[in-house]
Amino acid sequence: MAEETKTKGATLTYFHGRGRAEQARWLMAATGVSFKNVCLDEPEQFEKMKGDGLLLFGQLPLLEIDGLKLVQSQSINRYLARRGKIYGKTMKEQAMCDMVADTVNDSVGGVMGYPFRLLSLFKEGKNKEAKEQGEKDLLTFINKAFPKLEKVIKMNENSKFIVGSSLTYADVLVAALAHAYDEGLPGCLDKYPGLKGVRDHVIQLPSVAEYLKSDLYFPFPREKVAVEYCDNVNKVLSR
Repeated sequence: MAEETKTKGATLTYFHGRGRAEQARWLMAATGVSFKNVCLDEPEQFEKMKGDGLLLFGQLPLLEIDGLKLVQSQSINRYLARRGKIYGKTMKEQAMCDMVADTVNDSVGGVMGYPFRLLSLFKEGKNKEAKEQGEKDLLTFINKAFPKLEKVIKMNENSKFIVGSSLTYADVLVAALAHAYDEGLPGCLDKYPGLKGVRDHVIQLPSVAEYLKSDLYFPFPREKVAVEYCDNVNKVLSR
């Protein structure tokens, strides 16, 4: 781990929840970057950020680090991976990391959209119905994505890593994805030992374990947490 990743902090501006910022949080935790969450509460804050030119494309999250103001979640992830020297050791490894990362990005909608899809049920207090519908929705995403990721993990024989022989950002993103689905549908990793192994390895890294126990880690968005998060997003975005 580069010395700069140990000593310099960062500021991540987003909403009061996981969403598109969560992968960056996991990557900062894994590479030893101290950071603080800045969560917007009012639409005026968002409009001011855009007016001040802080958001190049008018979207959150915003990561302020190393004197830079970074937007676009996948660009943020790649910057953090390069910065933390977990982007792969060769161009071949880097290409594989990017392919895995793109697959994760295609698959994250199940958990990212979870609170919004079930918002009306949560607001009506129909938590049992929401849980049943939510698990059904998550399983649809799991059945589509997890077999493919499991196959890729098994391709890297005799290694606990997805790519090469050391930790890469592919491991961190897959771990974050698998952990979130397992929170939403406990036991869903039992059929996927490769995925479970990657997830377990990453969450046992001291800096990641510390993050998951800290106030920086938002809870899975169900019931009251889901309602508050969705209301926050909708208010800030004036929708």
